[in-house]
Amino acid sequence: MLRQSEICVCMLVISVFAFLNLSNLQAAAVDETLAKINRLGPAERQAALIREAKNERSVVWYAPMNREDLRQFTTAFEAEYPFLKVEILTGGPQTLLNRILTEHRAGKYNYDILNIRSSALYTLKKANAIGRHDSPYRRGLRNGFYDKDGYFNGIWASLMVYLFNTKQIDRAQAPKTIADLLHPKWKGKMGMDQDADDWLAALLEYYGDDKGKQIARSLGAQQLNIRKGRTLVSQLVAAGEFPIQIDAHHHEAVSLRKAGAPIDYVFPEPFVPVKSVSSLAISSQPPHPHAAALLVDFMLSKKGQEIAFKQRRWPALKELATGGPDDVGNRNTLVPDAEKWGSRYEELVQLTGLLGR
Repeated sequence: MLRQSEICVCMLVISVFAFLNLSNLQAAAVDETLAKINRLGPAERQAALIREAKNERSVVWYAPMNREDLRQFTTAFEAEYPFLKVEILTGGPQTLLNRILTEHRAGKYNYDILNIRSSALYTLKKANAIGRHDSPYRRGLRNGFYDKDGYFNGIWASLMVYLFNTKQIDRAQAPKTIADLLHPKWKGKMGMDQDADDWLAALLEYYGDDKGKQIARSLGAQQLNIRKGRTLVSQLVAAGEFPIQIDAHHHEAVSLRKAGAPIDYVFPEPFVPVKSVSSLAISSQPPHPHAAALLVDFMLSKKGQEIAFKQRRWPALKELATGGPDDVGNRNTLVPDAEKWGSRYEELVQLTGLLGR
């Protein structure tokens, strides 16, 4: 016969498995509910979402974004759906990611949607903390901004460019290719963010692991000025601390130049790296699933994407482009595969050591 302690352990194990099974069933039910609605015609689908969302009355967004940018999105969304209130929790990406994982393990489902870098989706998906929403608005997104299953709904990204100080370097002399960065004349003169996993992912995806790692080692021998934060590195280039940044955000480069800073930039060749796409994920067990679906739809729609575009983000919607000298145009943009590099994130973090040696 089992002793009392053994019976308690067995009951605990059974309870845990029952809880996990119930959670999975509830998540599957939400997925199927949204899937059924998404199979309806456009007008019928919209009417069904609105009808159910009116009963939910709010939607909870965990958002690692500044409040002014958020306000522009939420104000426009609430004007479109005045019966809904967007409740916001802001914080850093890692802080919100950890919070969601902690809440999920405790059986608490407080958030409806989260915008986060695509590389983090692997962790959330593995933990069963996010669900699927195959919004019809995904059909208009750029390649690399969505997956086939509905977990990954890209809303914007940042192109990475070579930024240079025009008082120190003439445009004709500025590096334009990966090979140019390895020239001895740039040794000790280039800066880069210490968070380089996305840049490395693009490098390895384009060249393959062996050649990509060799380039990273050669670049590390150039005595890079590594700092925390791409914005800070851009500001240091503008201030003349060193003349070149190799992973500047395109929209920040444009803003600095328009503000009168002595900088310019070039789109790198043979490819323009794209920082991990910011994706809008829906909770596996959202408290307000229909309101959440409407907010995801809005962010992927032309109206939501135009707000992102005005904030100088590179929008997910294919049809939005500047058409001017700051447009990436037909250049080869490379969006690292979210699933592939999400699973290799720790390896990429370790590889950043090659750049800062």
